[in-house]
Amino acid sequence: MIEGLLEALDNKKRRIDNARSLPSATLTSLKDDFVIRYAHETTALEDNTLTIYETQVVLKLELTIGGKTVREHLEVLNIRQALSWLDSLITAGAPITENTVAQIHRIVMQGILPDEAGLYRRVPIYIQGARHVPPNGIKVPVLMQSFGDQLKETTSDHPVRNAALTHIDLVRIHPFIDGNGRTARLLTNLLLLRAGYPPALYTTDQRRDYVQTLDAATFERKPDAFIQLTIEAVDRMADRYLTMIKLVEEGRESDGIEKSEPEPE
Repeated sequence: MIEGLLEALDNKKRRIDNARSLPSATLTSLKDDFVIRYAHETTALEDNTLTIYETQVVLKLELTIGGKTVREHLEVLNIRQALSWLDSLITAGAPITENTVAQIHRIVMQGILPDEAGLYRRVPIYIQGARHVPPNGIKVPVLMQSFGDQLKETTSDHPVRNAALTHIDLVRIHPFIDGNGRTARLLTNLLLLRAGYPPALYTTDQRRDYVQTLDAATFERKPDAFIQLTIEAVDRMADRYLTMIKLVEEGRESDGIEKSEPEPE
């Protein structure tokens, strides 16, 4: 099942890779669309109540929404900044390390938990609604050092499967007081984008599946359902890319037909 889904996704990736370059305005619209959708969905998974339209108003017009908390505004603004920082890492070809994870968390939680942003928790915690109990805070530094070493290792695993398993491993450690999910999803996308794949867009209509499959992966050590969910999340963005590629190619073909017609006398 998973191998078949990965093969289908790889076919879509090849179509994207082989497509002619898109106009700069189209690329900008694709990026802006993703930033808004991603900021909305990844924060809504953590109970942010901003709608996608309200998220767009906050990010594009930099306006505040009445009746919404300061935290909710900061959450989507921080996600936009984190995505921009990931772009800079990819452009620079920077290695992904333990410090990368801490810096993602620092950006995600700035202004929200300023005394904890980028710092490992020092106390034991529960994950609401989950069966998995994260390790005691005193073990987190050593576990994260090992996790960082794992990030540096070259793997022969499929990039999407590797990204999903890395997501699981970070959530299993749960190194921060808050913001672990947003940090894990951003790290997942950093790995995907660095490998040349579309990013993963986990959506709120899959929230129940997201929580349950992640809990099964961390508690029961059964990762397949979460890997499949991640493939679907990447496939969702691949389809959006392919839709835009198709529209651009149709426009180019139409321009070619029009230009080939004889000029009226």
